[in-house]
Amino acid sequence: MTRRRPNISDVVQVALPDGSYAYGRVLRDAVAFYRQRSKEPGQPPIGSRDFEFIVGVHNDALSQWPVVARDPSADAQEDWPPAMMIRDPITNRVEIYERGHIRPSTEQEVFGLEPVAAWDSHHVVDRLLGSTKWSQQPTKAN
Repeated sequence: MTRRRPNISDVVQVALPDGSYAYGRVLRDAVAFYRQRSKEPGQPPIGSRDFEFIVGVHNDALSQWPVVARDPSADAQEDWPPAMMIRDPITNRVEIYERGHIRPSTEQEVFGLEPVAAWDSHHVVDRLLGSTKWSQQPTKAN
């Protein structure tokens, strides 16, 4: 049985190997993972905007997590992820992806931004458990 992709503002539940549950609020083009976890299923922090990280997630990964709640937006701005960085692997040139558009950028402007990527479920679980091996955050501005 295939599940449909969750809608914007749906909250998905991710069962973690340590027995806890993490939650992600579906945005346009990304999922915002709440910092707060629970020991029991179905207890997302509705209304919180304290997100640990926000990343794009493959549709097949996103569709495998159950929707356990809705966390409606206060305004349309909350439906979009923050600006993200794109780095051309050949030219090393950087751009910014923001609200469905790509624009030129500088190294200083992209410093600290999450790289644009579509994460698989095991990458998300690793990151929720504290691993940084999949994160490509820059360590300093050039």
